[in-house]
Amino acid sequence: MADRESDDCIVPSIAGNAEGGKAVRPSRDSSLAPNTRSGELSVISRLHRITSRAEQHPEEAFNNLFTLITYDLLEMSFERLERNKAPGYDGQTLEDYEANLESNLADLLQRLHRQSYRPNPSLRREIPKGNGKTRPLGIACVEDKIVQRALVTILEKIYEVDFCDSSYGFRPGRSCHQALGNLGKIIATKRVNWISDADIKGFFDNVSHEHLLEFLQKRISDPRMLKLITKFLKAGVMIEGRREDTDEGVPQGSVLSPLLANVYLHYVLDLWFETQIKPVLTGEGYLVRYADDFLCMFEKEDDARRFQAVLPKRLGRFSLELAPEKTQLLRFGRFADRDSKRLGEGAPGVFDFLGFTHYGGHSRAGKFKLKRRTAKKKYRAKLSDMKSWLRSELTTPIEEVWPTINQKLQGHYQYYGINDNWPWLTKYLKGVQLLVFRWMRRRSQKGKTLSHSSFWQYRDRHPFALPRKLTDLIANYR
Repeated sequence: MADRESDDCIVPSIAGNAEGGKAVRPSRDSSLAPNTRSGELSVISRLHRITSRAEQHPEEAFNNLFTLITYDLLEMSFERLERNKAPGYDGQTLEDYEANLESNLADLLQRLHRQSYRPNPSLRREIPKGNGKTRPLGIACVEDKIVQRALVTILEKIYEVDFCDSSYGFRPGRSCHQALGNLGKIIATKRVNWISDADIKGFFDNVSHEHLLEFLQKRISDPRMLKLITKFLKAGVMIEGRREDTDEGVPQGSVLSPLLANVYLHYVLDLWFETQIKPVLTGEGYLVRYADDFLCMFEKEDDARRFQAVLPKRLGRFSLELAPEKTQLLRFGRFADRDSKRLGEGAPGVFDFLGFTHYGGHSRAGKFKLKRRTAKKKYRAKLSDMKSWLRSELTTPIEEVWPTINQKLQGHYQYYGINDNWPWLTKYLKGVQLLVFRWMRRRSQKGKTLSHSSFWQYRDRHPFALPRKLTDLIANYR
C-alpha cells in the first residue's frame, strides 16, 4: 500500500469572499449596547450563510472571516463559557469580568480589530491520569476564552461541512456514545476480521504549528484570522511562575484546541484514509476516530498489515509518532473465534477504546455480539479520583459531601451505563461504598469505631445513587 504525497488527497485553496461589511463596534455607552436577542439572531444568520457557502464551494478559502467577530458574537461567546472554572494566571474569574461586561467586551472588540490584542499565556496544571503519570492542562484567562469561543463558533461553520463522518470527538451533536455505537454497528454488520488499534504518542504536545497553518489555509485565506490563531499557538505557557514558549503543540483544556486538533487529524488521518487507503484495499476498510483515539477495521489481513506498516510513515511526515506499546493488530469480529480455533491461535484478542474494553461474545440466540465492559485502567483511575476527592473533604460536613458523592456516581452511570456493563457498574458502586466507609472512619477519633452495621444503617437513611437504565449504543449510532 503506497504512502502517497498528502497533496494528492487535500483540496487546494481558492480565494473567496465570505462576508462583506465592516466590523461592528458598539458605543461605550451601555444604553447603546446591542439587544442581546436580536444581536444573537443576526450572528446566527451570518454564520448560517457561511455554512451554506462552505457546502456550495467545497474548494473555496474564506478571505473575510474576521468581520464576523462583532460585539454580539463576543457577548454570545461569553454567555456560553462554563462557570465555576479555575481562573487563568491573571486570577480573573468570570464573575470579575462580568461586573463590567459591556465595557470589557467593547474594549476587547476594539483591540481585536486594531490588531493590538495579545493572548495571555495559559496556566499549566498537571492532571493525574490514574496510572502514575500526569497530563498537562492549559488554563486560559477569561478574555482569551471568549475570543477562542468566538473563533470556534465561526470555524465550526466551515469545518463541520468538511469533516468526515468517521470523526466524533468534540463536534456539535456528536458524542462518545455515538462513536461507540458506530464502531459496534460496523463490527456487527460489515466484513470486519482485523482491527488496527493504534495510539498517537503525545498528540496534543506534538502538533506542528507549520503544518497546522498549512491545513488551515486550505479553507481560510483571511490574514487577520490566521494571525489571530497563530497568536494563540505562540502565546506560551506559565509553569511555576515563569513563561515558556510554545513552538509546537496545542494546549489541552483550551476552548480552541479540540477544533484545531480535529482539523489537523482530518487532513493527516481521516481524509488520507478515505481518499488514499480505502481505494487500494482488496477488501473493506473502516475508520472511527474520537479526538486522537482511533481504530481502523479491515476485512483482509494483508490490508491491515500494509496499513500498519505505512501508518508510522504517514504520521512521521507530520511530526507525529505511534506509541509502540499501545499499538496492536488483532483478529476480531464475527468469525474471529472460529478462525482462531481453526488456526490454533487461542482466544481472540480484546481492545480498549474510549474507556471500554471490547470483546467478542454471544447473544442468547448464540450469534456473535460485541460486548463492552469498563476498562480496568479506567475503573482503577475512577476509584483513585474518588479516593483523592474524599481525602480533600475530611473536614466538610457529611450532609454537604453526600449529594456530591451521588452526583459523581450518577455521572459515572451516565457514561459507563451501556449494554452488557451492568456488573461493572455495581462493582464500581461497591468500591465507592467501601471508600466512603473508610472515609467516615477517618473523619474523627470516634469514627474509627464505626461498624459496618452502623454504616449500612446510615446508608439506608441516606442512600447512594443507583444505576437505573442502560444506554443502548445502537440507538445512539449516527
